[in-house]
Amino acid sequence: MAFFDNLRQRLRDAVAPLTDRAAATGLAADRLQLTVLGGAALVGVLLLALPAVLTGLHAVLLLLPAALAARAAAMAVAADLEKRHGAAPGDPALREVTSAATDVLLYLPLAAYPGVPAMPVVVLVVLGLLVEIAGLAPLARGGAKREDGPLNAGDRAIVFAIVGLILALDPGAARWLPWLLLPVAVLAAATLVRRLGPLPRLNA
Repeated sequence: MAFFDNLRQRLRDAVAPLTDRAAATGLAADRLQLTVLGGAALVGVLLLALPAVLTGLHAVLLLLPAALAARAAAMAVAADLEKRHGAAPGDPALREVTSAATDVLLYLPLAAYPGVPAMPVVVLVVLGLLVEIAGLAPLARGGAKREDGPLNAGDRAIVFAIVGLILALDPGAARWLPWLLLPVAVLAAATLVRRLGPLPRLNA
């Protein structure tokens, strides 16, 4: 956990100049969310279309980790705008919808990529959506959103970024993809069960 906390702090420090520029231009969180969604839609279309046009050019899969890195940077800017510059928080409903849609637009095209087994990708995408829905379920009962692990949205993004990088460098690794994603799917299922269960008790 300390490693990821340190990584997030480094990311916030890296995007600080972008945050200052965004604050100066009055960039709103909702507009940033919609921009990320539009970028994800473009990358998703490219991941679907380019392999048919540029057969054998597997470097196109580098778009996936690049898009996920850009998305993480954009979310860090949005959080920093609110924390350091007092910007108004965006619409939480829009944030949740665009986040789920962005996941689908970036991850699902991988299932259609030549040579990639579709089923493990689809299963993980569906589990990811169910996990996020389960996290929102307490809101209907007057509770707070749950973000229990062991596999949250950020972890899934790291997994898909690694998958995109591996396949771009070694397309033959696609045959091992089910074995790579199986334990990830198990962790996602465990996260789903945990979020649907009772809140963990805090020690007195």
